[in-house]
Amino acid sequence: MAKRGLEGNMQAQPRVFAHDAVLVVPGQVNKTAENQGISNLTDDGAGYTASATGVGTVVAPAGGSGLTVDITVKNGGVQSVTVNNPGSGYSVGDVIKIVGGTPGQEASFTITNIDIPHTSGRGCCLYVGGSGSVEVVMESGNTATFTGVNAGSFLPVLVTSVVEGSNTDATNILALY
Repeated sequence: MAKRGLEGNMQAQPRVFAHDAVLVVPGQVNKTAENQGISNLTDDGAGYTASATGVGTVVAPAGGSGLTVDITVKNGGVQSVTVNNPGSGYSVGDVIKIVGGTPGQEASFTITNIDIPHTSGRGCCLYVGGSGSVEVVMESGNTATFTGVNAGSFLPVLVTSVVEGSNTDATNILALY
């Protein structure tokens, strides 16, 4: 008889011991993803004067905040972009404009990944420091909400993202690897 679930799949078993922990910020751009959590430039813009570090961004029409980027400029257009600070409150599909160009002609890219850092190949377990509920995206891609989680609890499930919104009000969430 075939075994099911964790019993039959040793690779799917949650980790028991952690060797690293990262504070989870829901909606933060996953700059550890292969593409740093952003698309290639969808528009290189115009009117940029020089390459720069820590350049501000705005989301259109509205959304997250705090995302800054490093840019390389050539002939007034942005040639490349690298995430400097991943910010918070973003959603996959948000269109991001890079400030500093000609108004109405800003360079832009799209958010493609807001997963927990270092979870592109495998999920992580969670530690919840402040009580509440936590909505997560499981390693399988399914969404689950854990309600009434006590402060100081471990969630021995493999997740790739904590969903920002009304279903997540727990605080001080750590990703355990």
